[in-house]
Amino acid sequence: MEFSLAIASALVLFFVAKYTWRLFCNVSAAKSIGLPYLIYPIDPSNIIWLLVAVPLRPWLKRVLSTRIWNRLTLTIYGWDFFEKRRPFDEYAAPQGNSKSFLLASCGQLELWTADPIVATDVLRRTDDFKMPPLVGVLLGQFGHNVLTTNGQRWAKQRKVVASVINERISKTIFDAAICQTTGMLDELSSLETEEKCYSIETRRMFDMIKRITIHVLSEAGMGAKTPWQQIDDRKAVSGLKLTYIEACKIVMESVTGPLIIPTHILLNWPFWLPGREFMKQLGVAKREFPMHTEILLDKERRRISDKNAASESSNIMSHLLHASNENSGQSTSLSKDELSGNLFLFTAAGFETTANTLSYAIVLLARYPKWQEWLFEEVDDLLPAGNSENPEYSAIFPQASRLMAVMLETLRLYTPVVHVLRTNAKAQEINTSEGIIALPPKSSVIINHIALHLDPDIWPDINRGSDPSWVNIDHEQGPDEFVFRPSRWINPVGSPRRIYQPPKGCFLPWGQGPRVCPGQKMGQVEFIAVMLKLLQKHRIDAVPLKGENSRDVEQRLDGLLRNSVPKMTLIMNGIYNVGATGGVKMRLTKRK
Repeated sequence: MEFSLAIASALVLFFVAKYTWRLFCNVSAAKSIGLPYLIYPIDPSNIIWLLVAVPLRPWLKRVLSTRIWNRLTLTIYGWDFFEKRRPFDEYAAPQGNSKSFLLASCGQLELWTADPIVATDVLRRTDDFKMPPLVGVLLGQFGHNVLTTNGQRWAKQRKVVASVINERISKTIFDAAICQTTGMLDELSSLETEEKCYSIETRRMFDMIKRITIHVLSEAGMGAKTPWQQIDDRKAVSGLKLTYIEACKIVMESVTGPLIIPTHILLNWPFWLPGREFMKQLGVAKREFPMHTEILLDKERRRISDKNAASESSNIMSHLLHASNENSGQSTSLSKDELSGNLFLFTAAGFETTANTLSYAIVLLARYPKWQEWLFEEVDDLLPAGNSENPEYSAIFPQASRLMAVMLETLRLYTPVVHVLRTNAKAQEINTSEGIIALPPKSSVIINHIALHLDPDIWPDINRGSDPSWVNIDHEQGPDEFVFRPSRWINPVGSPRRIYQPPKGCFLPWGQGPRVCPGQKMGQVEFIAVMLKLLQKHRIDAVPLKGENSRDVEQRLDGLLRNSVPKMTLIMNGIYNVGATGGVKMRLTKRK
């Protein structure tokens, strides 16, 4: 008994000494670097703290004093969205630098930055600053891909992937998005009654947006074309329990959490634990999703090998297969694992980010309805009344400046990924706005997108000449950088570029540098196609609750936007997977 107690005591002392020494080293390093720093006697990256602190955030905020909470919150994942620029202004600026600070803890030394020069320098140096292993755990479930790898393996995949994202893919996405949005509007129109023949009310608006997104990405990514109304009627492949769309949807909605649980555990989830039916269904989806992928790949391989077959299909799977076949046997050819992994990545990354960006834009336009009037002017120019022809991608997309501006402004305020993390194995020098700093090995650099997108030195009062006459410029809603003002993105007539280009490192919804998101154009095309079709004949409003006036509705929508949760991507709470009484009831009213 005494021997066991001695062993336990020795282990406790060992870990206390280990973490104390690490804290001492990090504080010493922070002092030598010369940037502002904060000291925390815990390890914010410890898996237990990561899992426990996030759900405890509301309780901790409620029970702790403001002073303690304001410091502790910086160790909880997702603080970037909730705190905005406060830590930089309150803690970093008084120490002489308002753009970066170091967090010295018992874990890795962390450099938190909203400095565009740091962001640009770090993101361009892919060999010095690498993706962390956690990304591979979350998004490498079905194979290595261009996001989860580093070094030569990443460079090879990046080259192949970049070559297949072309205008044919963009046209496929545009046409599919128009078709799916038309299907959604047709379904909603069938709910009209004589009393409400000019408006449609639904709680399922955002679930339908997700359905559009998964259908579009399935068609553009895998060639799996799914008519809007047939989703529930399609049968699974013989021997499989789920259709491709069903498996795809379940997997994509679980990427940020339970998808990392091994398949055999999900399939045998204990009856006494919560969520048994969902976990078992996820286990089936996780098992069958790669089977569906392989079935679709085999089908495309046979089509390609058929000498009488038509030319290359306009989907990513076909293009990746062609690219791999052309480089077969060479070091630039994708392996089976890499092919599956990249197909999964395009669907997973595009699904969440595009669906959430569309949802935020819809809520923002309902909250600030005058911006819809501004958009109607452009929509009516692009799709004149009485023109029954389907919109043409090549004619519409380059001209949709205002729709693009709404997307960019939505991404500025509600960027899907609140920060990016890079790690350095060796000591590195980094350019900053205040000069060069030396970062010790095995540190973390966290680029804070939220703070960058609210930089008071960059964003206020840009392109005021493009504002509609009704735009309020007396800062009633707060500083301009916090205001939803899409016209800031429209340059004056006669400018070389129609859309405003922020300085390097200041706007990072798709990242920057060699690892910039290869699906950037895909997301832009889908957003514009969906919003174009939605606004062609309708305006969007939030249905007032009983007893609510217009100001009450505005405050409720403000609360909905604030009540967002940073997971793998930023998402509003309570808008998806709603029942008969949940969610946010939205109204589509026919424009006169």
